[in-house]
Amino acid sequence: MRLSCPTLVLLFAVSVVGLLPGAARAQEPAQMLQGRLGPRFIVFREKAQDELKLTGEQRNKLDERRDATIQEMQQTFEKAQDVKPEDRPKSIGEYQQKADQKLEAFLKETLKEDQLKRLRQLIFQQEGLFAIGHPDVAKELNITDDQRKQFMTVMQDLHKKVEPIVKQAQEGGDPQEIGPKIKKLHKEQEGKAEALLTDAQKKQWKEMLGKPFRLED
Repeated sequence: MRLSCPTLVLLFAVSVVGLLPGAARAQEPAQMLQGRLGPRFIVFREKAQDELKLTGEQRNKLDERRDATIQEMQQTFEKAQDVKPEDRPKSIGEYQQKADQKLEAFLKETLKEDQLKRLRQLIFQQEGLFAIGHPDVAKELNITDDQRKQFMTVMQDLHKKVEPIVKQAQEGGDPQEIGPKIKKLHKEQEGKAEALLTDAQKKQWKEMLGKPFRLED
């Protein structure tokens, strides 16, 4: 499952918030990775690892991968500070996509089939219906060309609404205020995306989500 361009728009918005002073220090490493790099990085969260029933050996391997990713990410975001603001989405987006692909390959080698299946469900629960932006998900849900066009309109609308918030973040906005704004927009636009699905597709999507999982208590 590859990250689509619309999904990267949202991830970049979260990344910008994460770049603000003090934001990274306020988060645990695993939570920081998930916030900046996408829903697949939920696998580094302890509660998710418990849900996946990982062995001690698997957890150790993930710890090593997490530490390496944090180092790579810090280097990338430090370099991004020297790039023109208008060029940052591209450079950070390219890194996010490579990091996601690298983790995907690592997980296929490290996790068992049933663990990968459950992780996929957890990712969908974190990402919500924006997962439709992934070709394999759209295919599994039998998304029509017309629905795809309407979905892209929803994503473009999200992009327009997120842009000024990203600008606000770049100009020194408070991450405690900006983060919730982005999440609220995400939820609103996800509701519009759900309205595009047929009853059969909604049922299929519910099955793809699997048993509800609460990452945050």
